[in-house]
Amino acid sequence: MISKKVRELFTSMMEAQSEGTPVTYDIETEQYTGYFNQAVVNKFIDAGLLELVDETDGLSCLIMNNRDDFLSGFASGVNEARLGRDQYYADYNANPFAFSVGFEHFLYLNKKPRLLVGYICHGFINDETGEIYVQ
Repeated sequence: MISKKVRELFTSMMEAQSEGTPVTYDIETEQYTGYFNQAVVNKFIDAGLLELVDETDGLSCLIMNNRDDFLSGFASGVNEARLGRDQYYADYNANPFAFSVGFEHFLYLNKKPRLLVGYICHGFINDETGEIYVQ
């Protein structure tokens, strides 16, 4: 089970846009900028998943190592949860952690379906186009 604080960190990164979201994502530099829970960030910096680029007055700029693998695992977790499958499929994914974050994030949002209307997050279906959102 993924803790709420960990899920919130990674989902804020999966929801990031170039502007207009609490966490922003720069497509050219692949950097995420926002106000993050520093204790959680430090845990994942120590684990090698994240790198701190800059930190000024609480505003952090991060790079996600192996980002493509994480995005793939996250989207797979969202998809499996959407299909009503079991989280044990994480064992067969290249990034079980990302799979579990995506899986649990979908289940959390699915408890409150009104949150999914117009929701933009990596791996979720865009209601307007019917396509899966990929950044």
